[in-house]
Amino acid sequence: MKCMGCGAELQEGALLCPACGRVLSSEDVAKQKAEGGNLTKKEFYKLPGMKACRGNIRGCAIILYFCSGVTILASLLLTDTLSASIIDGVLLLALGLWLQFGKSRICAILTLAYGLFNMIMVAIQAGEVQGWLIPLAGAWAVAYTFKFHHLWGKYKKEGVLPKEAIK
Repeated sequence: MKCMGCGAELQEGALLCPACGRVLSSEDVAKQKAEGGNLTKKEFYKLPGMKACRGNIRGCAIILYFCSGVTILASLLLTDTLSASIIDGVLLLALGLWLQFGKSRICAILTLAYGLFNMIMVAIQAGEVQGWLIPLAGAWAVAYTFKFHHLWGKYKKEGVLPKEAIK
């Protein structure tokens, strides 16, 4: 690895350049790894330009966790027996975990479809639109998981970090 400031050769894991005194940032290390096409998907996801993707995917997962907790709590407090609402709550929890830790496009699409289906079913039964938060989180998740995977695919194909990933 080389110093981004003076070009001096550095030992693996160095935090400071012995020649010029420059402090090496994780971005410097990532850029050098990226030049050789050696970034892992996890390292790519942690790049500074991926902050919006990270925050938005995490935000969608948090919305799913919240909806899961409310659904399970309401089911336990408002019914005497185990109901389908508990299954809904567990499913939302699983989708949130899969989205946050897997960054899965499939999970995002399933979340959107599940949310739209539930919203339509409730609208038919109750006569008014309710439950719009889950499809909103699903649409948001679709946008950012696809953006992440698009940039990752571009990096893997070209071997060069896309500008959007390092800004």
